[in-house]
Amino acid sequence: MTIKNNNLVKFSLLILFLSFMQGCATTTSVKKTPTRTVHLDKPPAPAEVVDVHWAGFAFLGDYSQRETRYPYTSKIANQKVNGDSVIDKSLRSKLQGFSTSNYNLDTGLGDLESGEGLSMALGVSYEDVYVVPFDGDYKVSYEIGLNLVVFDFVDKKIITVYPLRFLRNEVFSHRPTEAENEKIIKSLYGDNGFNILQETINRMGGLVIRPSYGSYIGVRNVNISNQAFEKIPNNILANDIIKTQVAQELEGLLSKNTYTPVVPFSKGEIIGRSMAARFSNGKAYMLKLPELDYYIDVELRDFKKKSSEDHKGFASLITIKASTDLAEISNIKLSHNAWVINEMSGNSKDSQWTLYEESLSKLLNDFTKQLAISNSQWIKQHSVTKNAEKQMEGFRGLIRKSQ
Repeated sequence: MTIKNNNLVKFSLLILFLSFMQGCATTTSVKKTPTRTVHLDKPPAPAEVVDVHWAGFAFLGDYSQRETRYPYTSKIANQKVNGDSVIDKSLRSKLQGFSTSNYNLDTGLGDLESGEGLSMALGVSYEDVYVVPFDGDYKVSYEIGLNLVVFDFVDKKIITVYPLRFLRNEVFSHRPTEAENEKIIKSLYGDNGFNILQETINRMGGLVIRPSYGSYIGVRNVNISNQAFEKIPNNILANDIIKTQVAQELEGLLSKNTYTPVVPFSKGEIIGRSMAARFSNGKAYMLKLPELDYYIDVELRDFKKKSSEDHKGFASLITIKASTDLAEISNIKLSHNAWVINEMSGNSKDSQWTLYEESLSKLLNDFTKQLAISNSQWIKQHSVTKNAEKQMEGFRGLIRKSQ
């Protein structure tokens, strides 16, 4: 594989520089330490721990669209070892000895259809490869969306969903071939280093599984203003890719940082409030999704560039709203500015979008972290909403009811 190592280092240094500048930007005083307040605790385990049967690896959505939805993952999963999918076999191997005080997981090889009670599957929802020209080379983002789905097999009803999003960036000296893409994706499932299956199992240990949940939250809409639209490359705008990216990034961060299950955003896997699931043994089922009680709407308001003598700033501006069927509960404007030295800012729309994208990702990640543990200075620096703290607390209230 001909990844251009010096440019991979350069891009990594850019991200490190962004992180450093962002960290500097949030330091207001060496004398005054910002207060940190814990708002959300991990939900306690139910009084009676539930039994959950491991159902294995599944493809979510219309499997006939696998060549467009998850082409490399489906090819990898169809590779067999002693009759089992290599992904299923790796998962079962890694789950040996798994234990948690939050639920009892049965990882035996029993037939899913013969069991009662709750089952858990790891389902791939989407797989995307984004190629963006970057300073004469190609920045390639490999994104895989997985969902830990807990469902009642007898009733064919989904009880809860924990979204997981994994992203890996590489820099190539050329547009990567399909073989190179497949090699990268396969390494994410099977490398001894960062392995998304092991990362998933690590997350499973902290999940709380209940027989039922009172309320459900999820992203409903992602809107783009005319000002923001002009800054986004056409290939990301096509087929609403950017809308899906933002929604799925936000729901993954909410799940991770606020310990909350999130009903997945629709990208073809949801048909009439049901989710198609095809397991690696070839059996397929339609599982009914819960209706949303709380809605999250996101607007990309603008992406702005600022300049100083030696640096350029790339700012993302968004609005996040949360509501019920009866009322709007939270409405907050947020922004984040990432500074880079002039030589790293690039000149093309595509290369500058890379920096706007990093700024937006940092903003979404920080916002969800602030919902759980707040820094007293963060809201002042990142929101122009007058009663921003009140709006954040309104959002937290819905999160607490959804945990």
